[in-house]
Amino acid sequence: MQLDIPTLTIVSLLMSIGAAIGFTSLMAVLNTQRVLRIWVTSIWINTLGIILIGLRNHIPDVISIVIGNGLLVIGNVLVLKGIVQHLGLALRWRWPGVLAVVYTGAIAWFALVTPNLGARLLAGSLQAMAFNFAYAYLLLRYSELDIRKSCRIAGALLTINGLFYLGRAFVPLNPGANQNLMHAGLPVAATYVIGILTTLASYFALLQLITERLMVDLRRAARTDGLTGLLNRSAIVAEGRASLEHCLERGQSFALMIFDLDHFKQINDSWGHDAGDAVLRHVTQMLRKSIQWPGYLASRYGGEEFVVALPGATLAQGLQAAERLRHALAESQARVGEHTIPVTASIGVAIARHGTRFEHLVRQADQAMYRTKFDGRNGVSSAEEQDASFA
Repeated sequence: MQLDIPTLTIVSLLMSIGAAIGFTSLMAVLNTQRVLRIWVTSIWINTLGIILIGLRNHIPDVISIVIGNGLLVIGNVLVLKGIVQHLGLALRWRWPGVLAVVYTGAIAWFALVTPNLGARLLAGSLQAMAFNFAYAYLLLRYSELDIRKSCRIAGALLTINGLFYLGRAFVPLNPGANQNLMHAGLPVAATYVIGILTTLASYFALLQLITERLMVDLRRAARTDGLTGLLNRSAIVAEGRASLEHCLERGQSFALMIFDLDHFKQINDSWGHDAGDAVLRHVTQMLRKSIQWPGYLASRYGGEEFVVALPGATLAQGLQAAERLRHALAESQARVGEHTIPVTASIGVAIARHGTRFEHLVRQADQAMYRTKFDGRNGVSSAEEQDASFA
C-alpha cells in the first residue's frame, strides 16, 4: 500500500466507521449509559466529516471543506461534553462554542475567500490540540477516586494526542500541493499515519473510561439499597467492622444507633406499598440532613429498620445525634401525592467497648430500640441505660 494521503484518508475513514459500528453495538447493550450515547454520536459525526473531506474535488468545496471540518469540530465538542458528564461536571459552552465558530469561520475564509491550504492545516491542528489538552486537563484534574486509574491513562493518551497535533502544525507542505490536501506531501502523510494511531488510542481510552465506570457502578449497586441509596445490610456490616476496628485500635470511641419506624405496617396497609416506599425515601432524606457526623455510615438494615454508625462519637454524642434525627422525623411529614403521612421512629444507641464486635454492637442497640418501643415509641434509649437497669 502506497503511503499517500488519499490512501491514508480511506484507512482513516474505515477506522472511523469500524469504531462507530463498534461503539454503536456497545451502546445497544449498555443503553442506559448517556455518556456512551454522546460519544457514539460524536464518532458518527466525525466519520461523516471525514467522508465529506475525502470527497474533495467530487463535491463543492463549501460542503467538502467547510461543512466537513465543521462536523469534525462538532464531534470534538461532543467528546468534551461526554467527558464533562462522565466526571459529573457542568459544561460551560462559551469557549468550545466560540472555538467551533471561529475555527469553522477560519476554514471557510481560507478555503473560499483567500485559499490557503497551510492556514487550514494549521487551524485544524490547533483546534484539535486545544480540545485534546482540554480533555486531558479535565480527566487529570477532576477524576473521582473510584475512576482515577482510567482517567489518568486516558489523560496521558490525550495529552500525547494534543502534543502530536501541536507538532503537526509545523509540518512543511509540498510546494506543489496547489491547495489540494491530497497532494500535501510525504511529511503530511506521515502525520496521517501517526494521527490514525493516536486516534485509535483515544477510542480505546474512551472505552476504558466506560469500562471502569461500569465496574464502579456495579460495585456500588452491590453494596447499596436500591430504594434509599443507603448501604445495604451486607455493606454496613463489612464497612462497620472495618471502621470499628480502626477506632478501637486508636483508642477512639464508636457509637451506633439503630431505629425502626413506628407503625410502618399500618402505613403500608392503609396507604399501600408505594406510599411506604415514599415514607422510606423521606426518612432517608431526613437522616442525611440530621446526621452531620464526619464519616458516618448509614444503612437500610432491612424493611423499615435503619442502622447508623458514628465512628469517633461518644455515647453522649450518639444520643444527641439520635435525638436530632428523632425530632426531625417527628416534626416532618412524608408527602404522598396531595397527602401527608406523619412519621416517628424508635431509636436505640450503643457504644463500643474494647473487644466489642460490630454484630454485638448492633444487637445491643437493637435491644435498646425495643426498650424504646416498650416505653411508648418515638423516643431514644441507650444500651447503657438497659445495662444499668439490670445492675
